[in-house]
Amino acid sequence: MYYRRRKIYDLNHHRDPKVWEGVGVLLDALATRGTSDDETDDECKHLNRDGHFKTVRHIDMGYLNPAIAQIWKSVETYPLSLRPSCGNHSFKHLATAHFDNKRMPIPGLPMNFYDPQWLERAPARFQKQVTAVYPLPVLVGHHTSIIRH
Repeated sequence: MYYRRRKIYDLNHHRDPKVWEGVGVLLDALATRGTSDDETDDECKHLNRDGHFKTVRHIDMGYLNPAIAQIWKSVETYPLSLRPSCGNHSFKHLATAHFDNKRMPIPGLPMNFYDPQWLERAPARFQKQVTAVYPLPVLVGHHTSIIRH
């Protein structure tokens, strides 16, 4: 997901450079360890009733601020290519998240990048590595600005 989101960032940064700069900061800070937060269902156990299409479920890593998942959701609404897509349909996304607490939290992020309840329970040595608050970008989904008749 990191490389996909980086490509979306590169292609759409011009739309609102100030907001997308914040998305770039998130990408740089979280890198591949903090942006791979989606999983597809296995071939043998499709969650989607239509067996031809896989289903994507969000993975809650437990330590990241839930607002970051919403930012990634908005990023995913932006085009990945300059050419219109004429390929397969996108995967169905489930609203419920799968919780994965096995991932090691990334130390040294800004305080507001962490889930507040998680950070409160984190070991003191981890809390000492937390940096100053960095404002999270407010990114409106691309499809919300399209008017359909």
